[in-house]
Amino acid sequence: MSFGEMMEILQHKNKGKIVICNAGEFYLAVGKDAVLLNKLLDLKTICLKPEVCKVGFPITSLEKYTDLLQEKDYSYIVYYLNRQKTELEVILDYNGKQTNKLVGENKNCYICSKGTKKYKKPDQYIEALARLYEKEENENKRRENG
Repeated sequence: MSFGEMMEILQHKNKGKIVICNAGEFYLAVGKDAVLLNKLLDLKTICLKPEVCKVGFPITSLEKYTDLLQEKDYSYIVYYLNRQKTELEVILDYNGKQTNKLVGENKNCYICSKGTKKYKKPDQYIEALARLYEKEENENKRRENG
């Protein structure tokens, strides 16, 4: 089983909550949770696997990001994976009024160029779509920021 598969099971178990788990020196969220954290906290998304985003932040920043989620009143659960003992432990669990209702696992794989490898073979059509999506995303951000 991969880390991504474990996270999918934890998301299913904790429906609606943002699921965060450590992987080495970072805490990660994947799929729809990564997309939501990108929107809420402006964390950068990268590809975990084809059509699935991930976001991460250093373990030293956990309190900062969980405080921001609590300010926005979003439910979350944080797991600590002890690789030596092969055990998962819940270290934070917050029940806010807001839950993750997103369906999509990716933000926009056409413009994702980070990760272990690119999953879309670049060609003129994908590059044109990527530029369109980037332009629309930048315009939306400008409108939101006034």
